[in-house]
Amino acid sequence: MISVIVLLWIIGFVSAKIIHSTFEEDLVTNGIAVIQIHGPITIDATNTLSFSSISSSSILSNLEKAQKNKNIKAIILDINSPGGAVVASKELSNIIKRSEKPVVALIREVGASGAYWIASSADKIVADQLSITGSIGVSASYFDLSGLLERYDIEYEQLTAGSRKELGTPYKEISSQERIILQKKIDRIHEVFIEDVSKNRNLNPQRTAQISTGEFYLGEEAFKLNLVDVLGGRAEALAEAQNLANLTKPQIVEYKEKKSFLDFFTRTTAYYIGKGIASELRSYEDSSLSIKA
Repeated sequence: MISVIVLLWIIGFVSAKIIHSTFEEDLVTNGIAVIQIHGPITIDATNTLSFSSISSSSILSNLEKAQKNKNIKAIILDINSPGGAVVASKELSNIIKRSEKPVVALIREVGASGAYWIASSADKIVADQLSITGSIGVSASYFDLSGLLERYDIEYEQLTAGSRKELGTPYKEISSQERIILQKKIDRIHEVFIEDVSKNRNLNPQRTAQISTGEFYLGEEAFKLNLVDVLGGRAEALAEAQNLANLTKPQIVEYKEKKSFLDFFTRTTAYYIGKGIASELRSYEDSSLSIKA
């Protein structure tokens, strides 16, 4: 009986939060939407054990809502992310570039790598002098379990059609030729990253390449390198958005990733009973090579 009451209370609480959010949006006349980008960026957050990650589809959904709402006049991206999936970061950057409304990126503690890729598409970037940003680089990682298999006298065999089909598998040592192939692909992703940042920030491509070593910069350093426009925090970001949209008394609407009770329950249960671990292992089996920006 108690468990049923608790369950009903949780469902009611979640429903009330969703209704309140919708009601709040309807009351706005001169709104500034604040959209959170917190945690590692993924294509689909439900496929990871990390409760702190955020999916690009969720961010895209909030961006579309803000764009369609005629009462929202400007958008602030509240960023606290180290980056993440390459395609997820790039597609968010492209969407922001096409925004018909002014967009201001606010970098909190960290807005690096893929998260900076996203921020670079905004009309203005605001960061604290000690924020961690930049890190314009690409990394690829994989496990090499070949030595472990050899130690325990385990033989690995897999039949493939295509000489490079096993590229990146953790069960055999990577060859020098395979390493060259992977490096070329990583370098190409890096080139696109640099090209995008150069265009987005109106920077000289050669100069951008020089500072795109993967090194992170403090906000004050990024400001001197023209990677950031304003040093400050939320107040400065709101002032920039207000100025770009010509607003006098703006109203703030928070757009956060909405996780239903079912999402929360499923992910929590999966984590504790081991389904989440099994899912991670299956995805790891399918693609052991991880490339991130």
